[in-house]
Amino acid sequence: MTGSVFTKPYTSAHNIVSLLYAVVFLLPFTHLFYVPLVIALLLALWRIREHGKQELRIGSLRQAGAAFLLCSFLSVINSPDKLFSLFNWCFLPLMYAVLYILIVTYADSRDIRKNLMLSFFAGAVLVMVYGIWQYTHIVDMATDMAAHDWVDASRFPMLYRRFYSTLENPNLCATYLLMMTSYSGAFFLFEKRRRQKGLLLLLTMGLVVCLALTYSRGAWISLLFILAVYGLEYDKRLFALLLLVPVILFFYQGQVAVRFLSLFSAQDTSIGMRFTMWRNTLGMISDHPLLGCGWGAYYLVYPDYDLLIRRAGVTIFHAHNMYLSVMANVGIPGAIAYFWFYFGHIRYAWRVYRKSQDTFYKAIGLGTIAAITAVAVNGIGDYTLFSIAVSMCFWALMAIGMSSYEDRLETDNR
Repeated sequence: MTGSVFTKPYTSAHNIVSLLYAVVFLLPFTHLFYVPLVIALLLALWRIREHGKQELRIGSLRQAGAAFLLCSFLSVINSPDKLFSLFNWCFLPLMYAVLYILIVTYADSRDIRKNLMLSFFAGAVLVMVYGIWQYTHIVDMATDMAAHDWVDASRFPMLYRRFYSTLENPNLCATYLLMMTSYSGAFFLFEKRRRQKGLLLLLTMGLVVCLALTYSRGAWISLLFILAVYGLEYDKRLFALLLLVPVILFFYQGQVAVRFLSLFSAQDTSIGMRFTMWRNTLGMISDHPLLGCGWGAYYLVYPDYDLLIRRAGVTIFHAHNMYLSVMANVGIPGAIAYFWFYFGHIRYAWRVYRKSQDTFYKAIGLGTIAAITAVAVNGIGDYTLFSIAVSMCFWALMAIGMSSYEDRLETDNR
């Protein structure tokens, strides 16, 4: 490929790519992914120093990304604990940017992008296997449910377990599964080889089943939006699958149906709690409209707006709404930059999807659109990108989509 960083038979760029495979694989399991990520960054900086020129590619949304990084950094000024916010900023937004730029720069061929997706899918398989093993141990699972208060026992007395695997809690795991389903489903649709198509079907079905077992109602709704994206962009006949929803709810009178129908109940405590948090968060935003309350400092400031929480000693880390949480943390200008960067990927993914003749790139484009849509819908009732693992996975996937667009752009220019 013209302009590739691989200018010799074997260079340090190969080492960087190998480290990125390790990072992507480790993302849903442990914070040890920081080790290969930092090593990859140091190697990249060494290459720049050796070459005496700038070789990093930032992507077509560089202005929005830079604006968000600046706003989130400046928000530290308002934080009650500036040292914590600065430390948190270095390990979250700054490292998101590092991973994103490294992937856009060094994932400069179809094979590398394919291997990155295979690393994601390999990790997803292990997440499912471990989660199923965990789910079958009902005594330990019931203990976890009680310890972490993941469900209102008075409203769902028969709900003893929820799938969460390595992702800390069921809602975070649900968002991870939504992202993986978005891409595995897209690759299934475009795969022509029978064996590979069968494997992708098994992967997608496994992800959907595990997603159902998280009992995350917002994620279930988001799954329907993934199907809607497929129907609108790929084949409208896929909308017929929506008919399965009322059939399942009618014939399957288990906790899945009960949990889903509780969305429409005014007695649901978690929904009422969210409305209270949203109202209080709006007060936070109105008091700190420009810089927010400080990156990562939401949990420090929120008790000032909720006396009941303060008296109970409960810690609220975010507003259970992605849009309000971002505005509260970094202010309205920072939120504009963030969502410009977030939703801007749809534009470039759509171009990849529409213009590419290669089915791999069409799947990347469709999967990216579906993932952005699903996380955006799920973000109305939760803020799961608050999680390091989930947000790292999301931005790594967006970087693969952006690198695909940059490749498409270079091809068009040539």
